[in-house]
Amino acid sequence: MKKFVFLVFVLSLFFVLPAAAARSKHIVDYRIKARLDTEQKAVDGQQVLTWLNDSDVPVSELQFHLYLNAFKNNRSTFMIESGGESRNFKLDEQHWGYIDVKSVRILYGPDLTDDMEFIHPDDDNQEDRTVMRLLLPEPVQPQQKIMLEIEFFSKLPKVFARSGFHGDFFMVAQWFPKLGVFQDGEWNCHQYHSESEFFADFGVFEVEITVPREYIVGATGKRKDQTENDDGTVTYTHYQEDVHDFAWTASPNFIEVRKRFTLDEPKVNTEMIFLIQREHEILKDRYISSLSNGITFYSRNYGPYPFETITLVDPPLRAMGAGGMEYPTLFTAGGASFIPEGVRMTEMVTIHEFGHNFWYGMVASNEFEEPWLDEGFNSYSEVKAMSEYYGKDTSMVDVLGIKIGDFHSQRMNIIGSGRLDPILKKSWEFYSGGSYGVNSYAKASFVLLMLENYLGEQVMGRIMKTYFERWSFRHPKTQDFIDVAEEISGLDLDWFFDQFLKSPDKLDYAVTEVTSQEVKMPKGIFDEGEVLTGEEEVSEKKPQKTYKNRVTIVRKGEWIFPQDILINFEDGEQMRETWEGRERWIRFVYYKPVRLKSACVDPENKVVIDINYLNNSRLREPEKAPVTKYSLSLMLFFQKLLSLLAG
Repeated sequence: MKKFVFLVFVLSLFFVLPAAAARSKHIVDYRIKARLDTEQKAVDGQQVLTWLNDSDVPVSELQFHLYLNAFKNNRSTFMIESGGESRNFKLDEQHWGYIDVKSVRILYGPDLTDDMEFIHPDDDNQEDRTVMRLLLPEPVQPQQKIMLEIEFFSKLPKVFARSGFHGDFFMVAQWFPKLGVFQDGEWNCHQYHSESEFFADFGVFEVEITVPREYIVGATGKRKDQTENDDGTVTYTHYQEDVHDFAWTASPNFIEVRKRFTLDEPKVNTEMIFLIQREHEILKDRYISSLSNGITFYSRNYGPYPFETITLVDPPLRAMGAGGMEYPTLFTAGGASFIPEGVRMTEMVTIHEFGHNFWYGMVASNEFEEPWLDEGFNSYSEVKAMSEYYGKDTSMVDVLGIKIGDFHSQRMNIIGSGRLDPILKKSWEFYSGGSYGVNSYAKASFVLLMLENYLGEQVMGRIMKTYFERWSFRHPKTQDFIDVAEEISGLDLDWFFDQFLKSPDKLDYAVTEVTSQEVKMPKGIFDEGEVLTGEEEVSEKKPQKTYKNRVTIVRKGEWIFPQDILINFEDGEQMRETWEGRERWIRFVYYKPVRLKSACVDPENKVVIDINYLNNSRLREPEKAPVTKYSLSLMLFFQKLLSLLAG
């Protein structure tokens, strides 16, 4: 009887929802009942799923992500790729995790449980169980819906990679059978890989979460109901439209802080919810301040944050494998009470993970196939936000005289990176986790910073805002961003993106020669029959000395980018040269009565992806005694090193 009442309740809600207010097209509708078993470290679940076939072809099967099966054994694709380790946290082999789909049936229709089968679309791993195919008795016709009733049991692993438990802390993510995306006439439903995140369709989620009474719960969306049960539990109901996932957390050790955030331009009105570990209460003000900064920056630069809530989850230190992760309207941060305020890791993680609500949550690109569209865009946004609120040179560290900016920190990641992978690549096809990380995060971020320096900050600002407005609540691809960039800038940028996204090469321009040679006075026999000895008196028309000054710039890397060159002479004169940078080298020659002093390529450091700032400038080799010569060279080295560190 209870089951029947639940289904009637679900159906009534579904059919009365006002579709006109939707920001996205609601392809999916999930109504889930979840009960946390704190002893088994598991969730019992029931869900009624409605799927709309928004394509123009009949669909005869559905494909589901069963992400928790990545933690079922050491033969899953995730475990083979990761070796059972993620972010320096290791699998606890005493606490595996999995998801068991107990039954599937068409609502008030046939049982389809026997029509489930596991598939592995990305590799030949027969042991992987993270993608399930469900064969349908009849195809779902274009623009028609199917409703399924699914019962499942989710055993949570001891957390080391995003989802799971530690003690009485639970981070329940990627925990229910979740549909893939039917796109371009086929299912896009990849396995759970070590170096990939997620991709799903927008829709509606209503989730009832039942936990012991002493547990504090945070979840995607707004809490619309709370019921005290006779068995010592509480049921919290959360609801959210226009999202593509649902995650929640529960712990008796949370301190819950709620604070209203408003912004007049653009209009933002949301409730910030902070679930902070009791031992981390000292971080409360830092969390509040940095999240406020994040909402302000992203809203003003891209578009207003539209949801009624945003929840920050602070995991315990021993469950930090769940930290630094994003879900719609909810994210996990990372901090410790012993971290001084001048070390701004807490602030950076808060701003970065909140920012994913824009580049993952609303602009829902395919992170499996084009991870740079989320991670790179968000790392670029993070650098700019951190610089704005905490200073370009101090945004990461400003303590005991040590100053490091987020910009410099990210740049250090790309300096030593290899040439094994381009940025634009499927997440699981990178050479290694390190290659995935540097290309999808820092390198991608610096490509966008390069584009900004090339086009100008105002033009880039219009590009980013237009891209966000045009593609929010949709599934853009790389070409969609390129189209916006070319439209707003009015330029053909294929040369830029073809290099920096599709080639694994590097950019490195160097000043290799700065010389100044005296032009000798004429000696010998000339056509006029005049014999010159070089010792004649100097007239006013014939300067006493002339110098042949030479500057040579070499392209050491394969990537090509226009270069500015600054030439300095000993009398204070400066000259500016430009070079398209296509040839392997270029030489500038000047005949002047003064010597060259130095030359510098990219003097404003606009070409931020140049891997070696140390060879960007050069002093003329002085004709001095050896000790002086080497002293000056050492001074120049430290000058360049400081320049590198200062950005």
